[in-house]
Order: sequence, then C-alpha cells, then structure tokens
Amino acid sequence: MTGQAGPRSGAMAWAGLVMGPAFWAMNMQLGLILPHAECGGGFRYSTLTTLLGAGLAILGAGLSYRASSFRGARGVHGFLGSAGTLAGLIFAFALLLQAASTLVLTGCER
Repeated sequence: MTGQAGPRSGAMAWAGLVMGPAFWAMNMQLGLILPHAECGGGFRYSTLTTLLGAGLAILGAGLSYRASSFRGARGVHGFLGSAGTLAGLIFAFALLLQAASTLVLTGCER
C-alpha cells in the first residue's frame, strides 16, 4: 500500500468528526445535571468532566490529523482527516469555554 491510506487511517480520519461532537453533547447533558449536585459542595465535577471532554476532543483531532497526513493521504481520507481535525479543535474550543464558565459560576444561581 504505497502512497495510499489503509483502512486503519480511514477509521482514524473520522475520529475528530465523531469524538468532538459526542463529548460536547455529553457535556451539555451533564451540564444540566451536575450543577444541582455541586451546589453547596466543595468539588466541581462539571469542571473535571468538561476538561476531560476537551482533552478527548483534542485526541480525536490529533487522530484525524495523523490520518490526513498518513503517507500523503488524498481524496476522501485526506478530506475527512482535515475536516475531522478542524471539527475536533472547534469542539475542543467550545468545551474549554464551557470549562471557563464552570470556574465562574457555582451552580447555585437560579
């Protein structure tokens, strides 16, 4: 397979397109549940889960980037890898902004 991307890199190209939105959606749902549990408590689980989701979205973007640069991937694999890299980074940025809001807001606001 000289000059072509294999099936493994094809699956990796989807990582940023799948992992970023999936962890953002999970964080949005946890953002509705965790503030009620955190109110009055000392530990902020929402900050931890949001930063974990951002890290995993960056991991997905890295996998997509690696797939797009795998032996000069072209065509569908190159496009999916590039799109996955950008999508993963955009969702990681959104998660980092949500993490910043968990540091400002306590969860007891109504």
